[in-house]
Amino acid sequence: MSGLVDKLKGKAGKTLSKGDKLPTSGALKEDNPEKGTVDLATLSGKNIIVGVPGAFTPPCSSQVPGYVEHADQFAAKGVKGIYIVAVNDAFTTQAWKEKLGANHSIVHFLADDNGAFSKAAGLDFDASGLLGNHRSQRYAAVVDNGVVQHIFVEDQAPSVTVTAADKVLAHV
Repeated sequence: MSGLVDKLKGKAGKTLSKGDKLPTSGALKEDNPEKGTVDLATLSGKNIIVGVPGAFTPPCSSQVPGYVEHADQFAAKGVKGIYIVAVNDAFTTQAWKEKLGANHSIVHFLADDNGAFSKAAGLDFDASGLLGNHRSQRYAAVVDNGVVQHIFVEDQAPSVTVTAADKVLAHV
């Protein structure tokens, strides 16, 4: 059945699942818009990876502040970093971070500008009708030393249910 669902969604590869290693698709851009500096697959310790369809979109802008607000609680449970990954350029992700006032030391906004990480994780979808290109599905993953411990993926891109910060925090 999942193969049929993947085919209907247009997915050729495997979707990231519990027990999988994060894909090595290259470094994502955080502070340098010309060069990737964060390779999610090589992060040590426990981290949260949050994939969002697009910076500045209303559902994403309502979801992400929960991770900033709960950052101290995540850290108290041993989380070293919370990485917000959007298929946008680094200028956009940094402007979005500033607009949200997301100034917590463990919260990082990353540009997956060409969607390589999202695609390698099998978590991309065609959003060209609304957002102009392929984007990341909305997901949240609890990762320990590059291995997925838990992953939550929304059924619909605008939904923020299983990927809400408080829901993910309960699984850390």
